Amino acid sequence: MTKKEIYTLMNLIQAYYEKFYFDQNKLDAWHMVLQKYSYEKVHANLLEFVVNSPHPPKISDLVQNSTWGRDIPRGFDLDITAGETDWYR
Repeated sequence: MTKKEIYTLMNLIQAYYEKFYFDQNKLDAWHMVLQKYSYEKVHANLLEFVVNSPHPPKISDLVQNSTWGRDIPRGFDLDITAGETDWYR
């Protein structure tokens, strides 16, 4: 992705979220990370993100295919006693 495309994305984020601001430093930093990603994919992720989140996205929100929340794998069992032994008996 080009720096101009990232600038376009950041302008959109700023339009969608009042508390999102960026400057040249932030644009350069985002470019270092996002340059290897497709503009079309990141743009599509942004459009999906804005309808689901009241908070501005982070880079990781834009590059991942996510349900915009944490996913707990199926079949996950929480065992708070795992690894404990009956040492007191």
